[in-house]
Parts: sequence; structure tokens; C-alpha cells
Amino acid sequence: MKRLTLASLAAGLVFSAQFAHADNTDSCDKFKTSYDKTYCVAKLFLESDKELNSVYTELRKPLKDDVKKQLTETQRDWIKFRDASCERAGSIDVDCNYKLNRERAEYLRDRARECKTGTCNDAAIAKKSW
Repeated sequence: MKRLTLASLAAGLVFSAQFAHADNTDSCDKFKTSYDKTYCVAKLFLESDKELNSVYTELRKPLKDDVKKQLTETQRDWIKFRDASCERAGSIDVDCNYKLNRERAEYLRDRARECKTGTCNDAAIAKKSW
């Protein structure tokens, strides 16, 4: 039983260390082939997309219905901006998607923090900040 617990803990620490190291796309530079790097950046992009969705959902919770609607419209416009900015000759630049997702998640996270302190800035929430 102790071996299983220690093994699980060790595996968790290794995974945590690897995840912490994969904090940005620079960590994908360690790969030797372009396929490995592409896989790494795509994985980071998917994680950033999940984070963005989580922050967006969290921000919506305390908002009034009219502000939620404005945020939804702004987010749809931002997605169009991101997609247009990161498309290269018919393919997706996942590194670009990753970076823009992270920037947007930080912006929305700042708005969520403001709302938690009771100072929701409706204009900033609906602002096209890109």
C-alpha cells in the first residue's frame, strides 16, 4: 500500500514538473523534430483554450444579463479576430493561437478579479481590447 502511494506521489511530481515546464511555447524548443514541436505547441494551445473557456465561464457568473450578452458578442468578435490573425495560407498557426488565447484569458481574468472585489467594470468587460 505504501509503495503504491509513494509511486503515485512520485509520478504526480514528475507530471507536475513537466507541466510546469510546459508553461510557454519556449519549452517546445527542446524537441528535435518539427513534428514533436508542433505536437507540443498544439497541446499547449488546447490547454490555453480550455483555460480561456474556464475564465470566460467564471467571469459570466456574476454579470447581469445585458452585460453577459455584451460579453458573448465581444468574445465572438475576439474569436473571429484570433482566427483571422492566426490563419496562415489555409492552416492554423497554433503558436499564434496559444499566445492570443493566453492574452485574452489574462484580460478576462483581470475583469473577473475586479468583479470579485465588487467593482465590475461593465464597459471593460464588453470592450474590444485587442
